[in-house]
Amino acid sequence: MKKRVAIDIGNTLMKVGFFQDNELQDVCVFKEEEELIKALKDFSCECIGIANVGKIENNLVQELEKEFDVVIITSDLKLPFINRYATPKTLGVDRIAAVVGAMSVFPDENCLVIDIGTCVTYDFINYKNEYLGGGISPGINMRLKAMHSFTANLPLLDWEGTEVDLIGDSTDNCMLSGAVNGIAAEIDGIIRQYEAKYGRINNLLCGGVANTFESKLNSSIFADRNLVLKGIDSILRLHV
Repeated sequence: MKKRVAIDIGNTLMKVGFFQDNELQDVCVFKEEEELIKALKDFSCECIGIANVGKIENNLVQELEKEFDVVIITSDLKLPFINRYATPKTLGVDRIAAVVGAMSVFPDENCLVIDIGTCVTYDFINYKNEYLGGGISPGINMRLKAMHSFTANLPLLDWEGTEVDLIGDSTDNCMLSGAVNGIAAEIDGIIRQYEAKYGRINNLLCGGVANTFESKLNSSIFADRNLVLKGIDSILRLHV
């Protein structure tokens, strides 16, 4: 099996998964294109799947295409599910990849994928492999920025994945508690609504803080920070 690389391009970073056979060998994060290209060559990469929700220069794609088989993931690409989304061309490629990653873990089963990033996204695929849609709500730092922007006195905070108490003992800690514990409560509530409607569901949590949130949720959850990368690789294998 070819040595494959999955690239998840966000707004500021490129998260890269290195695959051989059906195994994820390593995960790295890159800011500079030159470092990425060197790592691909050192790995003896043969093909690449790219999911881009940030900004990528055309010359980088052209540079990669000179040396590797490159598959750019779009909603028009052949996918392993039936897309019931009303506006399929607006469906983010990271959401597509996360759903495909869930299918590789729980094939032919109901799955709710929850990705905690800039936004919190919910994506549901049923046991018939039909993608039905989901929901989008503000992420943690977006909530913190909103509290600062739309009030006169609340400070601008960033949350970096540290533990947050339920009861804040300062204004900063109250804001962090509201944002972090509020999202945990939201996720538990959304899961309950899906389970009431569809019965048994596999709940999958991904994103950089997935493991942090796993312990905060009352619902049964499968956390995998690399679910999107695994989904990109599954799509890539359909096309090479």
